[in-house]
Amino acid sequence: MFRSAMRRLLDSSRVPSSVMYVVRRLQEAGYAAFLVGGCVRDIYLGSLPHDWDVATDARPEAVRRLFPRTHDVGARFGTVGVIPPEAARDEAVGSVEVTTFRKDLGYQDGRRPTQVSFGASIEEDLARRDFTMNAVAWNPAAGAVVDPFHGLSDIEAGLIRAVGDPTVRFREDALRMLRAVRFSSQLGFTIDPDTWTAIEREAHRVQQLSSERIRDELLRLLETDRAGEGLWVLHELGLMRYCLPELQGTFRMAQGKPGAPTLLAHLIQTVDACPPDPVLRLAALFHDVGKLTTRAVTPEGRVIFHGHEKASAEVALRACRRLRMPKRETCRIVELVRMHMVFGEEVGKKAVRRWVAANGEDWVRDLILLRRADHVASGGDPGDNPFADRLERLLDEVVAEGSAFTVRDLAIGGREVMAATGLAPGPKVGEVLQRLLERVLEAPELNEEKRLIELAREIAAELD
Repeated sequence: MFRSAMRRLLDSSRVPSSVMYVVRRLQEAGYAAFLVGGCVRDIYLGSLPHDWDVATDARPEAVRRLFPRTHDVGARFGTVGVIPPEAARDEAVGSVEVTTFRKDLGYQDGRRPTQVSFGASIEEDLARRDFTMNAVAWNPAAGAVVDPFHGLSDIEAGLIRAVGDPTVRFREDALRMLRAVRFSSQLGFTIDPDTWTAIEREAHRVQQLSSERIRDELLRLLETDRAGEGLWVLHELGLMRYCLPELQGTFRMAQGKPGAPTLLAHLIQTVDACPPDPVLRLAALFHDVGKLTTRAVTPEGRVIFHGHEKASAEVALRACRRLRMPKRETCRIVELVRMHMVFGEEVGKKAVRRWVAANGEDWVRDLILLRRADHVASGGDPGDNPFADRLERLLDEVVAEGSAFTVRDLAIGGREVMAATGLAPGPKVGEVLQRLLERVLEAPELNEEKRLIELAREIAAELD
């Protein structure tokens, strides 16, 4: 009953017009054309696919002839990006990836095939794919389904199972092991026992992957609704030690927080308590990792972690660099980790203005979210967090004041400074503006043209 109900979801009316245009154009030219991979899986599950992939027996050069607007995605592997014409284009679809049926003829680096062979059948093409749920082909124009590995049954069962021998699949491309974890978190599926065992055995091969590929999978996992479950699976499979070596030892370190017997448990619970922003969640995952190196016991027997936020920030910086995170995201993560303990009555509007000036309003709101998540993961009541509540009120007041947070927000600019002080264009003008901003951050009411010109003259005289 469930199976037949699910099958009704493979309905061509759910396929955007631009994707149907590509399928029909190929078929009208005498070629086979199937939707394959994640888009078939997602439609079967009743969700909207983000990417659309078409498999065909047309060679790449034939695809380019059929469609006037194309771009190479992976010409060596037979993939051409097709941009449908305006008349057939759907706003939700930028381009459709069209890939020639192929067989992969060998993997040497555990990442990609060294050679491919075109001219395969759709069944042979599906046989090279990672998991059965992604090895289903569907012709939406004719309603035909090709499912040689029973992928639809596995989708219905909520099962992630490798196509063929899982050990072979993971030795071909080690990233598939991380994808299995991410899919389990994203879809709420369980990993087939044989596939699980193969991942445990082959986990060390993740070391063959580039930092960028590991980073991208981690971020995709962290934005899922079940990110915490996914991180536990990553740990249980032995993959975490290779993807996030900075967390080694957190599973053995007692934490003593309600419901979090270990430091790793607390870190993962903090991740789960954050909204699904992968960068914020990465900060949550590192926010207390410095406790590994700062643990001390007082003469009274109390365990303390003095300066752990600074140590955690240093670890976060190394991890971000290793994962080749962009500079902007790295700064955001490191500053969140470094500042996650800075709360209390000593924090006032002046401090908040400086935080906004240094990192932006969004960063301060992230800091509040991280503090709330840490509070919940420490056993606190989500509705009772006076420190975070107070900071949020201060931030709202500061933003409502329309304060100047950058030099560009000042009531005067470089031209006015030079006119008032006689300074020539150069570094001194910038220094005067920066000092003016410092004054305005302390006292926003100073941000008026006349008052700033007076201050500019005083500052210029001091520089002389």
